[in-house]
Amino acid sequence: RNLNYAKIEIGYNPITKPIIKDLRNCIVFPLRDKENKIVSFYGRSISNNTDQRHFYLKDRSGIYPHYPKSETEKLIITEAIIDAATLIMNGELLIINGIKPCIIACFGTNGLNEEIRNAIQELTNLNEIIFAFDNDEAGNKAVEKYSEELKEQLPTVKFSKLDLPCKDVNETL
Repeated sequence: RNLNYAKIEIGYNPITKPIIKDLRNCIVFPLRDKENKIVSFYGRSISNNTDQRHFYLKDRSGIYPHYPKSETEKLIITEAIIDAATLIMNGELLIINGIKPCIIACFGTNGLNEEIRNAIQELTNLNEIIFAFDNDEAGNKAVEKYSEELKEQLPTVKFSKLDLPCKDVNETL
């Protein structure tokens, strides 16, 4: 996936002597609360098992990579944590009209949870949300659904979607 641990906060939890028992053989990403404290973790298995690739600690909370700053004007919402990490690593490419957007990740196409929604609602300077979901049927349907839902609560915000030439942000970059 070309993720560079020197540029983003990630770790690896091995099968033998795991640091976090529930996330064995995973690349591990921290989830943070409003105070920027790590409150949970997401684990992405490096095993080639299509049935079990995504792992969360019980009672998951927090946002990856962190809560958006209150002054955020542009927000990119990715479908997956690895896509958000990919964009963060390549942040120098992400300047839109002179503004560097904030990036946060959903937890899949059904993962725009209440905590993320509440964080977005608190952004009084927000003028644009850009969805960076997978270029597939599920990703496109999720963008349509979330755009409509959020438009009701954020009527002055512009909504758009990245048109990706490949399946997702990570594969594209």
